Amino acid sequence: MAARPVERRRAQRVDARLGIELRLPRTDGGQELMNLETLNISTSGVYFHSAHFIEPMTKLDMLFRLPVSVKGGGDGVRTAGVRCEGIVVRVVPERPDPSQERYEVAVFFTHFEPDALQHLEDHIELLLTGAS
Repeated sequence: MAARPVERRRAQRVDARLGIELRLPRTDGGQELMNLETLNISTSGVYFHSAHFIEPMTKLDMLFRLPVSVKGGGDGVRTAGVRCEGIVVRVVPERPDPSQERYEVAVFFTHFEPDALQHLEDHIELLLTGAS
């Protein structure tokens, strides 16, 4: 019987289809705005599909809009913006391929705006408890 692979992630990953706006640096110094959808997310990173190859180690500015529970003032859900930065750690396939329709991109979060990490933690908790 084969041994189960050891889970190396520190943060629990959850399936989530969230809109993500990211700013991809261009070679001319500008940025390209891309609106994508996440596949899964954790407090340490995000996984999504892109129609464009994004080079590993590329720094990305990202914005998520996600539902979070309202605490204290009654039960409810509101939308919170989560602005953060991350770095691309994996792309599949690993090289640009003109025949490829989409790439799988994994990003490790490197910085969150104030309160953004708490909003992300609240949303993940909502998903884990089945409240969304």
